[in-house]
Amino acid sequence: MAIRTIHVGAWNRARAHLGVMSDSEVFEPVALVDTNQEFLAKGRELSGLGQDASYGTLAEALGEHDCEAVVVVTPVMLHAPFIDEALAAGKHVMVEKPFTVDLADAERAVATAERQGVQLLVTQNDRLNPVFKTMRRHLEEETFGPPGYAVMIHDKPRNRPYHDSPHMHLWQQGVHQIDTLIATIPRTPIRVRGLSVEPPWGNWPTPSLAHATIEFDDAFSATYVGTSQARHAEFHFTIECADAAIAAVSPTGGAGDASLVVKQGAEVEALDVDARPNGMTEDEQISDMFARQILKGEDTELSGRNNLTTIRVVGAVAKSTELGTVVDVS
Repeated sequence: MAIRTIHVGAWNRARAHLGVMSDSEVFEPVALVDTNQEFLAKGRELSGLGQDASYGTLAEALGEHDCEAVVVVTPVMLHAPFIDEALAAGKHVMVEKPFTVDLADAERAVATAERQGVQLLVTQNDRLNPVFKTMRRHLEEETFGPPGYAVMIHDKPRNRPYHDSPHMHLWQQGVHQIDTLIATIPRTPIRVRGLSVEPPWGNWPTPSLAHATIEFDDAFSATYVGTSQARHAEFHFTIECADAAIAAVSPTGGAGDASLVVKQGAEVEALDVDARPNGMTEDEQISDMFARQILKGEDTELSGRNNLTTIRVVGAVAKSTELGTVVDVS
């Protein structure tokens, strides 16, 4: 029998997961939850569900439909309440990143899921990009010698605020890049010094610019600088190894079109990127991992527990900003 899903959030980013699951033989969307009628209409058209499968609250949908899982793609401040509600109903949960904007909420959700015997998955899709998977393989194999340090710079000209949250860029965009950095580097984060601020000319209600220096074990270190209020688009992720540097570069600022190069002195050489597993897109991989967690009990890299490191590090950037000190995340 297919895994029946209720989708909280019917459009925008939610449409990617709804589309994959609607086309899947493993999943069966049975209901949509949204307060925006236009989004519900678009979600119904994509999924083939009828008007009778549209709801304004998760409680209503759960009361009318049997399901095994709930997919949460909402404004970030609603993640924790919907996760708690779904887990309390004994459902598996897939939630869009960030998992939560508070480590205590994420840790509580993981503990509840494990106590209930259900699965949690966080949809950190950027880390599944084959460019970053290829980078990690070369670091593990020390193709270019032992890695020493990394620098990631991400300039995004979004130029309009995200949904309301503390440290807007950090929690709603920077979490992408910091998670990718953590996933790519085969080391464990131990300390963080961060600064999440608004540039002097910025006009966002909470910070749109973040700096982070992350200390890993084995004397590795990484620096991240990112903003969603840039005046241009660009992405650079360079890891200096003993013999050469390996770098992912995107002139448009998006990880999806990043290319991979090796730099040694003045020479720059393109590097082949490994194939995607079974040719699956990142969103297809996410649904596949969720199915494997539910059906086989696998501990995938996107599990809630495995995402706690990312939430711990991102939260440490905010905490370091407030305290003006280094924060231990080991």
